[in-house]
Amino acid sequence: MAEVSSTSNQGSSIVRSLDMGTGVDIQKLAEDLAKAETQPKIDRYEARKEKSESSISGYSALSAAVNEVQTVLDALANKSSARQLSVSGSTVAIEAKITSQAAAGPGTSSISVQQLAQPKVIRSVEFNSKDAQINGGTAFNVTITKGGVNNVVSVATTTPTGIADAVNKANLGVMATVVNNSAAGNAWYIQLTGDTGLANDFSVSTTAPNNSVFAHPTPTVGSTAQDSRIVVNGLTVNRKTNTIDDVIPGMSLSLKQLTGDTNANIIVSEDKTALKDTLDLFVTAVNNFSATATDLTTEGGENSYSGSLSNDKSFVNLVSRKIKNLVDKTSSTPSGGIDSFRDIGMSFTLAGNLYIDEKAYNSAVTSNYSSIVSMLTADTENQSKYDGGNKGLSLDSSIELDTLVGTTGSITRQSSGAQTKVDEYADKLLELEQKLLSLQQKYIKQFASMESLVQKSKDTRTYLEGQFESMSNMYK
Repeated sequence: MAEVSSTSNQGSSIVRSLDMGTGVDIQKLAEDLAKAETQPKIDRYEARKEKSESSISGYSALSAAVNEVQTVLDALANKSSARQLSVSGSTVAIEAKITSQAAAGPGTSSISVQQLAQPKVIRSVEFNSKDAQINGGTAFNVTITKGGVNNVVSVATTTPTGIADAVNKANLGVMATVVNNSAAGNAWYIQLTGDTGLANDFSVSTTAPNNSVFAHPTPTVGSTAQDSRIVVNGLTVNRKTNTIDDVIPGMSLSLKQLTGDTNANIIVSEDKTALKDTLDLFVTAVNNFSATATDLTTEGGENSYSGSLSNDKSFVNLVSRKIKNLVDKTSSTPSGGIDSFRDIGMSFTLAGNLYIDEKAYNSAVTSNYSSIVSMLTADTENQSKYDGGNKGLSLDSSIELDTLVGTTGSITRQSSGAQTKVDEYADKLLELEQKLLSLQQKYIKQFASMESLVQKSKDTRTYLEGQFESMSNMYK
């Protein structure tokens, strides 16, 4: 288009400078006529396109505000987010840790450690070198009996190191090491160590000559296999390791030494401030949404999207009602007479701002804390929205917000509709621009023909004037 305009402008300029044709700027005239026909439509579609683009920004801001509310609800849907537990009372004998906030519960456990779990340890006879030859270099077998099963290990490299390597390679749950017992000389031993617990007891024998590898008939035992034994609130518990994680729900106990005459009191305490902190975030998110909704429907705001949905105020109001209705929504897991956010002190001011009545909240928490947690979370952790079971108010509410911001949600559909209009207007504008160019070329062609006719007329007039003047001169 630029090349056509440039060439036409140059031609029109040359014609005018030579005083040829009509003297009219046909390029400008063509542009003006083409614009007069198409520019009003172009202006209308550009305005519509700009308005739709602005509304897309508005729907994006509205969706982000809803997502902020939903993010808090998703966090509040987990039992662990509604409370925080801490443990105290660990001693030199017992180290206690919380492994699951959801499974653990407040309370005190009195524990005594009466026996630590330990492995069976068998030691060989002494060797003067870790590479000392055994059985004259002839291969032999080592049999490790465990759980009533004889496990035969072939030893081809007949040295202490070769025996250890063969046993370890067999992967029988018995670890073999070669240790020098002397600080200055050579006093090498093969040491076999099983896993802790009575169930992991084992014995060893060999086809090598007696006393050439292990003492005969009874190998030297460093320690016997035994279970740990603790008494928890009067109940005796035996386990094969010194880490016990299946006695107190959500807790792991690491046994270090015997407690002696004094029991250890492991105390799990409940910190209720975590729930209040999360609820405060919910209040903030709802009020942020309300401010955004107002800004989107009010012209002249400070944000780039201010007033962008002023023509869709009814839709914004519909979304706002859905958000505010969450405060009165009934939980699928009511508990202890508490079934909604209002029951824990949430309410709206006359100006429409959400707040928590501290007196009502504290009263509810003091008397019904576990019921509040159940009402909000269904006492679940990381529950799927697609789970068929009851989910608690938090997840119930989050699912409801999916009808706004989900892939088929109403805000998503509104935004997609606006984008479709933008695309349609862009196509229409491209069509109008092409029409504008076509009209300009059409008018230039018509005006060029007119210029040619006018110039021919001028040439005829000039010729006739010359003839008349010649004839006149002949009679002077």
